[in-house]
Amino acid sequence: MSMTESKIKGSIRAHWFVLAAAVVLIGDIALASLDSWSDPQLLEAGILFDLSVVIPALYLWCYRSRGKAAIVRAIALSCLGIWVAGHVVPNEHHQVLSAVGFIRYVGLAVLVVIELKLAVMIFRAAFRRDIEAAPTVLATAKDAGMPEWAARLMAWEASLWRKAWDAIRRMAGRS
Repeated sequence: MSMTESKIKGSIRAHWFVLAAAVVLIGDIALASLDSWSDPQLLEAGILFDLSVVIPALYLWCYRSRGKAAIVRAIALSCLGIWVAGHVVPNEHHQVLSAVGFIRYVGLAVLVVIELKLAVMIFRAAFRRDIEAAPTVLATAKDAGMPEWAARLMAWEASLWRKAWDAIRRMAGRS
C-alpha cells in the first residue's frame, strides 16, 4: 500500500461523516424527486428528520472528541438541515415544516448568543491589556467551536480598536 493510499484511508476513517452525510443527502434528494408525493406528510417528516436530526447526530458521533465545538456545530447543522428541507420539500407540502420551522430560529438565536459572548470576551481581553488572558480566551473560543483564525482575527481587530481609543484619549489630553 502506498503512502497516498494510507493517507486517504486514514482521512476517510477520521472524517467518515462527510461520506455518510452525502449518502443521506443523495438519498433524500433522490426520494424527493423520484417519489410522486403520494404520502407527503410522511415524506416531508422523513426528509426533515434526516436533515435536522440524523446528519447532526452523525456529526456528533464522528467528531465527539472535539467536545463543545462539535455540539455547537451540530446545532448549526440542524438549523441548516431545516432550511435545506424547506427547499427540498415542495411548498405545497410544508405541513410539518411550517409547524417546526421556528426551531431553526431558536437554534440560530442560540448560536448568535454564543458568538456574541465570545466576541465580548475577546474584546474585553484586548481592552484589559491582559497579556496572560489572551491564550485562555483563544482556547475558550476554540472550545466553543470558533475557528482559531477567526478568534485571532477578532483579537487583532479588538487591539486595533484599543489603539484607536488610546490615540483619541491622547489627543483629547487624557491619559
